[in-house]
Amino acid sequence: MKKYQLPVCAAFVAVCFFACNKANDHINSDGSYSGGRNSIASLNVNSTSGVKVLGSPVAEAKIYKLIKGYDKGDKFEASGVQFVDGYFYVACDNSYQIVKIKQSLPENSNENSLLGSGSGDSNFEGITYDNNNTPNFFVVEESVANGNQYQPRIREYNGSMVYQKSIWADYYFTSANKNKAFEGIAWVFRGGEDYILGLVEGTGKIPVLKKTSSLWQKVAEITLPSSVSFTDYSDITVSGNKIAVTSQQDSRLWIGTLSSTDWSVTGGTIYEFPRGNSSGVVGAGNSVLYANIEGVSFINDKQIVVVSDKAKSDQPAEQSYKDQSIHIFNLPL
Repeated sequence: MKKYQLPVCAAFVAVCFFACNKANDHINSDGSYSGGRNSIASLNVNSTSGVKVLGSPVAEAKIYKLIKGYDKGDKFEASGVQFVDGYFYVACDNSYQIVKIKQSLPENSNENSLLGSGSGDSNFEGITYDNNNTPNFFVVEESVANGNQYQPRIREYNGSMVYQKSIWADYYFTSANKNKAFEGIAWVFRGGEDYILGLVEGTGKIPVLKKTSSLWQKVAEITLPSSVSFTDYSDITVSGNKIAVTSQQDSRLWIGTLSSTDWSVTGGTIYEFPRGNSSGVVGAGNSVLYANIEGVSFINDKQIVVVSDKAKSDQPAEQSYKDQSIHIFNLPL
């Protein structure tokens, strides 16, 4: 899919910082980051449109640099991320393997690994985690031909990322819109039942799917607030009553509240990812750098992790500095 440089929003405070140098970062006991020369406090700047701007990332790295034996010629087209017990699990749409990365982002480390097997492009677009009783991971294939129609297909893995089975989602696309299908999924446990929230890339609709023996059956559909009118919708995550949705084309993040009594969302704040200069330095210019955000997960109430897909050849050159990467951001208080 194509990405575009979004129109210039209101100006924000420029903060000079050296990206991707994590040597002096410190991980606190609660898992948050502090200290280090690129661990700058979130700016919490309001633009004239009411959008807040995130501060510089407290840590980020190209994924290939984290995995032992890989180099810049290897592709990691990240499309989804889930934080679990000190590790980031990253799905890539060009691989059937899941990337497991330690929270501290150690480079060229045996602490990071690739899980699973399979060859060719996977069509994976989202990953989520079920921690109720027996742990499970779920990974969604955006849309797969099923007779004359296209449906998302949800793959289930055990807690060690060993593949178990695949089940169709009760949501349908045609050949015309199959490439704008499910871009993310989020697991919710409610009333003793497993649910998955999907995210439709082209519309921002959030189908609510309940697990049966043979199908993830649609039981409701959530509509985002009218203020969350993104050009595209690239991932969804839920933590408690917090829900977040990203847009890669708009380089933005929305965080709102998921009702505990019905399938609705309310309120929320839109955040813009920080900008930078033509050399990829965050805070040193007004160019859009984070134009490929495809995955998001909460680390805690104060932080999120996002991952970036590969930049396309028609994107501005500076956006390649942040592609195929993992990024950690503080959330403004």
